[in-house]
Amino acid sequence: MTAEQRLLTIDCGNSTIRVRRADGAIWTTASAAPDFDGLEAFVSCVPAPGAEALAVSVVPAALAATRAAFSALRVPLAVAGEDLACPLALAYETVDTLGADRWLGAFAAHLRHGAAVTVDCGSATTVNVVTADGTFLGGAIAPGLTACVAGMQACTPALPAASLDADVRLPGASTQQSVDVGVVLGWVGMVERLVDGMRERVPDATVVLTGGNARRLLRHGRLAGEHVPELLHDGLRALAARRR
Repeated sequence: MTAEQRLLTIDCGNSTIRVRRADGAIWTTASAAPDFDGLEAFVSCVPAPGAEALAVSVVPAALAATRAAFSALRVPLAVAGEDLACPLALAYETVDTLGADRWLGAFAAHLRHGAAVTVDCGSATTVNVVTADGTFLGGAIAPGLTACVAGMQACTPALPAASLDADVRLPGASTQQSVDVGVVLGWVGMVERLVDGMRERVPDATVVLTGGNARRLLRHGRLAGEHVPELLHDGLRALAARRR
């Protein structure tokens, strides 16, 4: 069996730890309180002679727990940004604080399209831009959609919490509808403004969307972009291929 078939990719995000096999199967646990029951059975399906793992993380505690779990399974684990360097040129002032998930998504999008704007709709919303020649220019970090909901609840507790799956439309005809449309379309508008700004800098960039709220962005917004749900996993696999 090939090394590619034996590779497991791991995205340790703010909300979840997601492990993907080469066959596309996904195993998931919460980042805050990871439960690794079932991981051994998931890994045992990897073809012999044995698995190897490559991870990206923005949550040190989740990465530490993941390291321990894979060590117990005797599966070697490498980490993007630690064991594997960013293959993009970085036009970024504070490289030491640049999250590996940001450049990894940009790397994966660059392999697909050349110049690209990536929009990762996770716990935070990150919008990043890479040029056709593979230079990462930076981007923006904004609240995620769930963070917008939580912020409203914390600052305006008398208002109802926004429903992210509501059929939002303007104008809202009730307080609940007004909150729903304000939060959801307000977030969508913020993201679209950030993307517009990135494309002013790199006009030929293709927009690539990923993350848990990407479908909501596509549903309610006006962005024309490619939806790649497993963009970070694709980037990890491409990193692994470069080191062979």
